[in-house]
Order: sequence, then structure tokens, then C-alpha cells
Amino acid sequence: MVQLHPLRRWPHAVGLGGLALTALAFGCSPNSPNAADPSSYEAQLAQHLEATDGVMYGAYWCPHCADQKAMFKASAERLPYVECAADGDNPQPELCQQKGIQGYPTWEIGGQLYPGVRSLDELAELSGFSAPP
Repeated sequence: MVQLHPLRRWPHAVGLGGLALTALAFGCSPNSPNAADPSSYEAQLAQHLEATDGVMYGAYWCPHCADQKAMFKASAERLPYVECAADGDNPQPELCQQKGIQGYPTWEIGGQLYPGVRSLDELAELSGFSAPP
């Protein structure tokens, strides 16, 4: 019989019930580190971009789009985002084509297209955002 190290046996002992409790305790609570803080810089910038008709065009399979969204941390869900891949969620490939989107991500801010990953500071500057004190 193979002896498992005591720490190796732990996942087997925990089972699905333990995993569910862990998810409830850490992943789903409003105080979780993944929960979006509406007063965070990232959340305020995402809200500003939406309010000023800024848009991020991207594709679900694009690693640069994932990098761009990751900069917004938990507030990435608030980003004004258009899915250009025809097989993505809520796809709008016709809009992307009409806009002349040639690479991902591409930001549209103030009617201008800005291809590539942009820093939060650059997005703030391009969109006229200044965080409240």
C-alpha cells in the first residue's frame, strides 16, 4: 500500500463539501478580495469610460485583452466592452468591422481608436478622467 504524505491526504478528506464551504467563505462574500470596490481607482475609471462612451473592443481568446482587463482588477466587469469574436459571448463582429477594428484590444475614446494595451493612467488621460481626492 502506498503511503501518502499527510498533506497529500488533505484534499481527499475535504471532498466537495469542504470546497463548497471554502468557496462560500472566500470567493463569494462581498468582502472578498475579488469583490469590486466602487470607490477604487479602477472602478471609477471604468465607470468614467462607460459614461463618456469609451469602449474596449476585444476577443475572448485574446491574451492582450485579458491583460488589459486584469489591470482593472475586480472592476473589469464594469468595463464598456464589445466582443468582436463571432463565437464569443454577446458578439458584435459587424460593429467591430464597421469601426475598422484590426487588432485587440482597441479602445475607442472620444471617437478616436487607440489599438493595443493601454495603462490605466493613459486611459485616464485620453478620456479626461481625474480621480476625486
